Amino acid sequence: LRPDTLRFWQTGLRFAFARRDPRRFLPLVRLIIYGNPFDPQSEAPFAEAAKIELLLLLINSWDWRIVSAIAASKPRLSDALAHPYKQVRDAAGILMYTLYSAEYSVSYTGVELAIDDLARYGATGRDFSHWEGSQRTQKSIEEMTSRVNEWKADHIPSNEGTSNYSRGSKTLLTFFLAGFSYSSKRLAIEHIPSILPMFSVLQEQNDDEEVARLAKAVMQFFSQILYTAQMSEGVTSKVLALLEESSNSWHVITKTLPLLCTLTFSNRFTLSREVRMRIVDTTALFLEHDQIEVRHSASKSLASLVKCASSKVLADINSKFSAKISTRLPRVRYGKPPKDPVAYNRLVLTRHAGVLGLSCLVLAFPYNIPDWLPEVLVLLAGCIDDPNPIQSTVQHTFAEFRRTHMDTWHEDRKRFTSSQLELLTDMLVSPCYYA
Repeated sequence: LRPDTLRFWQTGLRFAFARRDPRRFLPLVRLIIYGNPFDPQSEAPFAEAAKIELLLLLINSWDWRIVSAIAASKPRLSDALAHPYKQVRDAAGILMYTLYSAEYSVSYTGVELAIDDLARYGATGRDFSHWEGSQRTQKSIEEMTSRVNEWKADHIPSNEGTSNYSRGSKTLLTFFLAGFSYSSKRLAIEHIPSILPMFSVLQEQNDDEEVARLAKAVMQFFSQILYTAQMSEGVTSKVLALLEESSNSWHVITKTLPLLCTLTFSNRFTLSREVRMRIVDTTALFLEHDQIEVRHSASKSLASLVKCASSKVLADINSKFSAKISTRLPRVRYGKPPKDPVAYNRLVLTRHAGVLGLSCLVLAFPYNIPDWLPEVLVLLAGCIDDPNPIQSTVQHTFAEFRRTHMDTWHEDRKRFTSSQLELLTDMLVSPCYYA
């Protein structure tokens, strides 16, 4: 095999194996599986990657029919977890996931087992949507995860991709990414929730951009899946627990909040009312985070979540954040510090959280005027003289409101009272140079 002929061999074998019994090609199959097995110590990356790709071709052609034969050969794929060559690592990660996924078959090994399941689970039988893999598969995934964690303890940031931790992380991410790109997702969605903390940390791998990119891709695919009713609440609880445990890592929070929002929209018809309320409450808590990047990320996520909220939830959010801005800031003379800086900064943080929460309500309805919106705008207008970042948030909110309601303002202004319009005139009408 050479680089210029490998694709021709693969195409020819794929055509020859299609819809044919593997027993008709026993000599060729034995040559591919046992003739020259994969050697993780070899310094010939193309030759070793070609061996792996031929094994992958066998699985794609015959699925579970050939899995037992490949497994019996005991390929040393796990030894390629930190292989120095990317071509070999990627091929090994894809082959491992495809090999483990091909073990799944919606069937019974005997009539007695089918009768027992019928008596235990009823006429519909066992729920095959939950499958964590065979014992060998689960053990292999646990070993890969533990080895990456061990390498993490000894990891020293260096040149891109030169440490075992970076290489092993790439192979593990490629393993799960194969489930979303090449094979069945069933195995990935069963194991990813348990190792979410690891993947969330890998998104912030500053010394290796490829690791961060792969981790971000896995997390995005993971949040876009439509789960069953039994799985959706468990997965959501895992993400919420990750946010609660990552209270000190604002980088992880800013990466996870948009994923939680996507997960909620993808599974909004299977999540219970209690779980949806917990999601909204957890997101709202981060509006009072010390890091302003977290507050802005939580504000964007909450603005998306309230679009699907009921009128009762909207009323609760309105009253909750209106109460946060009810206490005015004490006057501070220009150039002089406040009497109690700690209490003053805490009050600014609470007031900014209230402004962000009310801003979410305004931005969630860009093309209509609910009955409660005029009063919310009046409350926000009262915060325009507060220090930054409160003032900038209020200005941004009114700028967005003016931009989205400019064309229909002649009708929308009828929803406001004369006193409200008088108060909001300076905020909603663009200044004129010639006035």
